[in-house]
Amino acid sequence: MHCYNSIGKEYLGEVKNSIETIKTLLNMHDKKQKEFLSDEHFLKERSYEKSVPKNKEIKSTKINIKDIYKEVSSNIIDQNEQIRNILSVLVRNNMTNNPFFKSNMFLIGGTGNGKTETIKQIAKRLNIPYVLEDSSKYTQEGYVGESVENAIIKLIDACNGDISKAKRGIIIFDEIDKKTDNGDKCKVSTSSVQDSLLKIIEGTVIHTIKGTINTEFITFVFIGACENTFEERRKRLSGKGKIGFSNDDNTDNEFKNNSFISQDLINSGFKSEFVGRIDIIQEFNEMDINMATKIINESKISIFDFYIEELKKIRVNIIMDREKVVQNIAKRAISLGIGARGIRQIVVDMFKNIYSQILIEDFTISERYDLYISENLVYNNNDFTLCKKKIQN
Repeated sequence: MHCYNSIGKEYLGEVKNSIETIKTLLNMHDKKQKEFLSDEHFLKERSYEKSVPKNKEIKSTKINIKDIYKEVSSNIIDQNEQIRNILSVLVRNNMTNNPFFKSNMFLIGGTGNGKTETIKQIAKRLNIPYVLEDSSKYTQEGYVGESVENAIIKLIDACNGDISKAKRGIIIFDEIDKKTDNGDKCKVSTSSVQDSLLKIIEGTVIHTIKGTINTEFITFVFIGACENTFEERRKRLSGKGKIGFSNDDNTDNEFKNNSFISQDLINSGFKSEFVGRIDIIQEFNEMDINMATKIINESKISIFDFYIEELKKIRVNIIMDREKVVQNIAKRAISLGIGARGIRQIVVDMFKNIYSQILIEDFTISERYDLYISENLVYNNNDFTLCKKKIQN
């Protein structure tokens, strides 16, 4: 595969005065991308056929994009735009036969707000193989070429050795902003990791112990909180990051753009060569009290509702002021500062002693429990009452 710059150079070498042609091509690409990401276009009933190798026979499966969007957004709360944009990119990447139009992504936002889970849920529903890699281990161990090969090998393993599936897979590099040894944030990849990733991002043939694979159609997703990048955006929007004066309206608009731009990543420590190979920078919403409450009450994968339903299965009748309990879970989760992971930690701790007590009780088929849950169970996991009752015939 050729990267954009090499295509431009070769073309300009062969045909003089072709800049306008290339601009037209890029404008067409931007227009198609905006159209694809638009609400009206995206939310129409649409499906595409995906060929899945099975038992040496190619079986075509239809995937309904609108259904996937609804399912994922019912699990991951208040990230609808983010889900829609990521879904559209992954669908487009799997449909295109031109590597020039394949997009890599950088997902940015605080911990526990659904970045990794969004990619995983969409990939599963699209039947796209993926692997999740911890970027920090590469930095700590000083890997360069070997680290890249390990990621590719894991992707091939995830496809049970099927190279044809792996070359359309996803490699997720999580915590790309992990602290380095000297404590600087957003500089995890300033040398070894970023340099080693450049080739495979733009597309190259890699020979591994599992086989030879061309990476030109693999989607690379980089995930990080990147606090320094938020700071760089604040500087830009306040005008502190702008040097000199310009009459260029496009430049002024870029500096007023509330979304993250490539320069924000570069200013926070990422190499321009690395950032230049990332087309999509998607910010995720931070969890506030309202989002936390909705995650507990509305998510189809709510850990709180999971525990409630499991208790009901073993004939436990729950008595509580749900609104107050949920409100306290949400408040405490916000104070922990780890997003939806905080909700999970709190709920697991809340029900830990309840389950322990139920398990050690003599429990017969003719009995049930009434479980009285205090709103303060969030802060004291012993603040509950279990009453055993006979089941009336």
